[in-house]
Order: sequence, then structure tokens, then C-alpha cells
Amino acid sequence: MMKAVKKILIALAVVFIAIQFIPSGIPENIPEDKNSIANSSLAAGPVLDQINKSCFDCHSNQVKFPWYSRLAPSSWLLAIHISEGKSHLNFSEWEAYSNREKIGLLEAIKDEVGSGKMPLKSYVLIHRDAKLNSEEISALLKWADEASARILE
Repeated sequence: MMKAVKKILIALAVVFIAIQFIPSGIPENIPEDKNSIANSSLAAGPVLDQINKSCFDCHSNQVKFPWYSRLAPSSWLLAIHISEGKSHLNFSEWEAYSNREKIGLLEAIKDEVGSGKMPLKSYVLIHRDAKLNSEEISALLKWADEASARILE
């Protein structure tokens, strides 16, 4: 019985080591963010800080990679989450969006944050400081409305 358990553990260790050589797709270099929302006149102060803390890891090129981002299979999951998040909204490319796209994205932010879908619960579980309280949610919703109005001016 012990020999079987030992063989299984050795096989699992070999598989774990072997999968480390499979590329995850996580980017190695972070490009310069000349189009970042941080360079926009639409976001500043506490709202920008909250977007940075709660959104940037999946919705920008400025990802703060945790220690487990270099270990498969968690690196694969992170790569998928980041890629999917940036496909919907990339705050690093904010200034490259048209005004129409920005307004649509601001509406999507209101919907996702207002309904509690964002930030993802799985993300907040590990990154507790990214959790939005009711005041922060209200501030983001108000900001999205005001930013939309400024774009329309």
C-alpha cells in the first residue's frame, strides 16, 4: 500500500515539474502605457486609485503578477483571465478607444460594478484590497456617469 502511494506521489511530482515547461501566455514585458486612463483627464484621485487597485490586474497592461503566476496550472488560469479581461476593456488603451467606445465601456463598468459582478469574486478572494465597499461602488458609478457626460460635451 505504501509503495503505491509513494509511486503516485512521485508520478504527480514529475507531472507537476513537467507542466512548468508549458508556456502560460502571461506577458513577460509590460509595454509603456501612453494611452492609459491614468494619462486621461477623465480619471484622477481616489477613483483612479480604486480602478488601479481593483481593475488593472485584469484590465490593463500594468499587471502585478503574484508569486503563483509562474507556476502551472495557476499561470494558465491567470493568462486566460487577463486575456479575457483585456479583450473586454483595457485601461492601458483607454485613449485609443473612440468616444462612442468609451461611453459603451463606461456603461459596461456601471453594469458590472453596480451588479457586483466586478471585480470577480475569485480575484477578491485572493486580493482583499480590491473588494469594493458601497462608497467605492457609488463613487465609481458617479464617476462613470460624469465621465460619459464629459465625453458628450
